[in-house]
Amino acid sequence: MATLPVDGYRVDGDRRASAPLPQLFRRLEHPGDIGAGTWIGQWAYGLAVDGNAVGWITETDGFGFPVGVRWLSRADWSWDDYSKQWMVFGQPVPADRIVHSPWIVPPGKKLGLSPLEHFREFWNAGLSAQEYSDVARGGGIPPAHLKNSQKKLDAEESAAVQARAVRSFASGKPFVTGNDWDLALTTIPPNQAQFLETLQLTANQTAAIFGIDPREIGGTGAAGSITYSNDESRSLNRANNMRPYLVRFESLVSRILPERQFVRLNVDATIRTDIKTRTEVIGAKLADGRMSVDEARALEDEEPLPNGQGKFYNVPAPKAEPVNRGETP
Repeated sequence: MATLPVDGYRVDGDRRASAPLPQLFRRLEHPGDIGAGTWIGQWAYGLAVDGNAVGWITETDGFGFPVGVRWLSRADWSWDDYSKQWMVFGQPVPADRIVHSPWIVPPGKKLGLSPLEHFREFWNAGLSAQEYSDVARGGGIPPAHLKNSQKKLDAEESAAVQARAVRSFASGKPFVTGNDWDLALTTIPPNQAQFLETLQLTANQTAAIFGIDPREIGGTGAAGSITYSNDESRSLNRANNMRPYLVRFESLVSRILPERQFVRLNVDATIRTDIKTRTEVIGAKLADGRMSVDEARALEDEEPLPNGQGKFYNVPAPKAEPVNRGETP
């Protein structure tokens, strides 16, 4: 999200029209400020990690609309359910000086749950699987069966040999003792195959928690699921994953901007098509008048045509009306 371009719009009658970015975003690009990309990234971090992006309005314009919002870390703010009071750096702050964007809000609550909190039980299952892979802990199915083919051991002798074997296995060194010993591995060593399987499981759970495709973070897709055919399909999939976050961000900004002003994060900027597809799409837009030649050249980082030759739009010729053969013209 932090890499997406921000486009400004205004409502003009029944349609939307492009407009300069609101002052809130223009100020972020001033020398010494953090920039719009970092500002959006801080908002997304608060939402994804804490379940609440909380901003402190540091400056307003003459009409009371925010032109400066500082996103706070979780240690810097708090909310008191009893007094219905926001606290920033330990001091009470009026609600109209706070910008709050929650993730999933339980009924009757003010603060949102983070994606991790919402899926805590699934996360704990993944951690339990990781604990299984710890040979030294001795949990889960016994990873090996060590037996003496010549002698029957009593409980005390078995415990002593077991303790020595566990210490040896945990150190990664061979276990050597006596004679006529057989080592039978009952499973693939957990620190190899099982650990890799655990990583795959946790990646899939993490993807489910944050609403993304597990293949993007090293997980596996569902059996029989489609695969990316090209970079464009991968980009479209990522844009779809970002939708819940984009909607929340754009709705939040629209609430604090002056009426009829809003912004959109340009998701199309992340979609990269191959040369053949891009040429076909641009050609179709030129043919039906949706794009001028100069606009098409700008997409390819080319200069406009001289003397304004590329500013005109093609107007397709009207189609001839069909002739009713049953009537006399």
